Amino acid sequence: MNISSPSSNSQDFELNLASIIDCLTVLITFLLASASFISIGILDAGVAAAGVEASSVKPPPVNVAIEIKKDKSFRVKVTGKESRTVTVDGNKEQLQKELQAIKGRWSSLNAVTVLADSDIEYQDVVQTMEAARKVLPAVLLGGF
Repeated sequence: MNISSPSSNSQDFELNLASIIDCLTVLITFLLASASFISIGILDAGVAAAGVEASSVKPPPVNVAIEIKKDKSFRVKVTGKESRTVTVDGNKEQLQKELQAIKGRWSSLNAVTVLADSDIEYQDVVQTMEAARKVLPAVLLGGF
């Protein structure tokens, strides 16, 4: 009969934490580096609108978005209770008239979202925001 001591049957082992810490360090570094490439979906640029106060008014029944295209045309999208899309050539006055017509139908509407791809020139985005702000006081940016 072979009787062994309890200490000889125990499986003593050391966990090598150095390799686990190395893996976690590489993982954290990768996550921090990739987080800088995440783009912002919508940027609230309505702060610059003078005279607009935040109120407890219910949201409008429709949402209006202006998409700026590469050929400098605009696509005005209305979603919500009314759903339609209008394409406007690069004329800012025509864009303002279309926004005035939408504002006439939905008087509680006070915001518009400007959607621009990253290849659209900054000056075009600013001019579109200025044209939209003449009709609707709050202008949001999105799609960067």
